[in-house]
Amino acid sequence: MPQTPTYGFEYETPQSKPGVTLTGDIDGSSPILAEQVETVIAGIDARVAATEGDVAALQAVTASDTGWLALSTTAAPGFSLTSAVYRRWGPTVMIRIEYQRTGADIVANATGNVVGDPLIVTINTVDARPSQNIQVLVHASLTSGAGVINTLGAVNLTDLHSGSSILTDHQVRVTAMYFGPSFI
Repeated sequence: MPQTPTYGFEYETPQSKPGVTLTGDIDGSSPILAEQVETVIAGIDARVAATEGDVAALQAVTASDTGWLALSTTAAPGFSLTSAVYRRWGPTVMIRIEYQRTGADIVANATGNVVGDPLIVTINTVDARPSQNIQVLVHASLTSGAGVINTLGAVNLTDLHSGSSILTDHQVRVTAMYFGPSFI
């Protein structure tokens, strides 16, 4: 007997014995269409009910806002902490870190690459670390560029405007917003 392509319901054609898919035939040798449909609809109903429960649970949760908190960090050699704060709202993390360059100048080459992608800082507060590697903005006193924060909290400088420098005593600010490792 032919079957529908999606759910495999058997159906009658002009060549079929009349009433077989509706009654299962006299000896019960064929499936009854209503029973096949009932099984599929029951499965759909169960999935819909589970989804409605999940949606209701999400609607009942209120994401908490931590407000601005002190961010525990460790400066890389050649940097000195000015300020470091973060804020969590649900899964979202926002960080603002400011350091002063105390080491030698960091110079970008003609294409803007900072050789060696130097470490600026490590974020020690686990709740403020990203759930995956994140690109971040890096602003300095006379230039800006980009960096990356990895899942262990290491913040590395990757590039600056071509031919520019972060000089000794310049401020270096890292700002970013991303998803954290958990929902609070």
